[in-house]
Amino acid sequence: MATAKPLVAGIVCALFVAVPASAAIGTVADNPTVRINPADQARAVQALLALKDFAQGWKGGETSPDPLTAPKCPGFDPKESDLVVSGHADAAFTYPSGAVSFHQDVQVLHSPAAVHTDFARTITAAFGRCLAYRLSKQKGVSAVRIERIRFPSVGSVSAAYRATLTVRVGKHTVRLADDFVFFGVGRTEYSLNLVAPVQLSGQLGTFEWSMADLLVKRATTAAKPCC
Repeated sequence: MATAKPLVAGIVCALFVAVPASAAIGTVADNPTVRINPADQARAVQALLALKDFAQGWKGGETSPDPLTAPKCPGFDPKESDLVVSGHADAAFTYPSGAVSFHQDVQVLHSPAAVHTDFARTITAAFGRCLAYRLSKQKGVSAVRIERIRFPSVGSVSAAYRATLTVRVGKHTVRLADDFVFFGVGRTEYSLNLVAPVQLSGQLGTFEWSMADLLVKRATTAAKPCC
């Protein structure tokens, strides 16, 4: 990816932690029921990307996940408390020379049907407005435009959104692309969040698809009988 000014890197990092991917699928509305068990927690950790999956120049790895609590968004309150999360893991990576940040959240639910239920309740027009509302509340953000974007079918369910942000810091104004990709495989939900200078937006889709495809292939292989 192309390089960007150091100023952008700092802004990207600030926004990246403001709206993590875990604030989307599985954590909107009333809080999900969290009952972590060792087997499913190990499954969640195994579903994380590792630094070896990225090209040279990337940094990062597994991080401590944020608590699964519901963000407050006007007019958006799908039911979640009947969904049980039994495994939860996060990873974060940065590409400093390109001012790019990438966050992954993995949640293991109690059944594949629960994943489909979560998507059906969450992926609505109101969800896009919720993302825009939360981003607009971040310091320095003067404008937000959000749209659901086309994304190749991946897993059993999937959806993708892009927020275009105008951010003011001191005397500088920059525009950022903030992408959210969600998909499910079996009992596992994946959330990917990529933040980058808007000049790189044309490259983001291919990168996101390659990571999602890699994760689905791994999950499919792991689910096959060993003999």
